[in-house]
Amino acid sequence: MMDRTIPWINLFMRLDSLEDAPVYPLPERYRWRFYVPGDIANWARIETSAGEFEREADASVKFRRYFPEDEPLKERMLFLTDIDVPFATATAWFDDADPAVGVLHWVSVDADHQGQGLSCPLVSLALQHMRSLGHRRAILKTQTASWVAIKVYHKFGFRPMLRDPSEREGWRLVSQKTGLDLEV
Repeated sequence: MMDRTIPWINLFMRLDSLEDAPVYPLPERYRWRFYVPGDIANWARIETSAGEFEREADASVKFRRYFPEDEPLKERMLFLTDIDVPFATATAWFDDADPAVGVLHWVSVDADHQGQGLSCPLVSLALQHMRSLGHRRAILKTQTASWVAIKVYHKFGFRPMLRDPSEREGWRLVSQKTGLDLEV
């Protein structure tokens, strides 16, 4: 869920140890799987439904800009499914500069499945997978409009990173919205 009522400020968060991340099981009704060629349409539908894009065509263009090749996605992009239909996605990406760091990327749940407590199992799966790939820490990029997601990330131990002093205002806004002490 994107909150377009507050100013959009890009923010960054870090998790100092994947060892300490809590585990949230996926409810039995649901399954998960990795990306398979052709999932770009599922990804675009999910991201658009979650409010990240206005049109699926825009999402598809952005997908290829971020992920020009399918091969790495086959072991890094996860989908949650309901009766084999993908409804949520997260990517356990990597940091080019530091192989110990995983990047939690493009976490979204479609609108029909939001509010059902599925974000925690989704993030949990992605973080467990990062750890299995050898990453020891994680980072993510988010924004003030995703303050609901920031509450989820905080449950896993993610904390604010200050990359630019202008981000202080963003963390102040998110702290107000969430009730969490995130000001840096």
